Amino acid sequence: MRPRKGAAIQGRINASLEGLTRGLALEFAPVRVNRLSPGLAATQLYDGLADDTRRDMFVSAARGLPAGLVGAPEHIAVQIMAFLANPYIMGGTVYIDGTIA
Repeated sequence: MRPRKGAAIQGRINASLEGLTRGLALEFAPVRVNRLSPGLAATQLYDGLADDTRRDMFVSAARGLPAGLVGAPEHIAVQIMAFLANPYIMGGTVYIDGTIA
């Protein structure tokens, strides 16, 4: 959605996944297919980092985001629940990354 310098391949992969989500939603309808694209989230993925390194990384990342915070698993879970609760969402991609859409 918002590629950065040096991340052209990653940007292309994400664009392809968005198209795939829409196509699969059409193919599998009425079964719903949606996509969640999370940004940096404070999860166990980063538990291998030293505590001060992890904290500094999250603080630095939060400063660069309009939301002013790094995501938490709960933020992602809320959107998953919204997908489940709303039968009118089909083929959608929701970015949960602390930025402005």
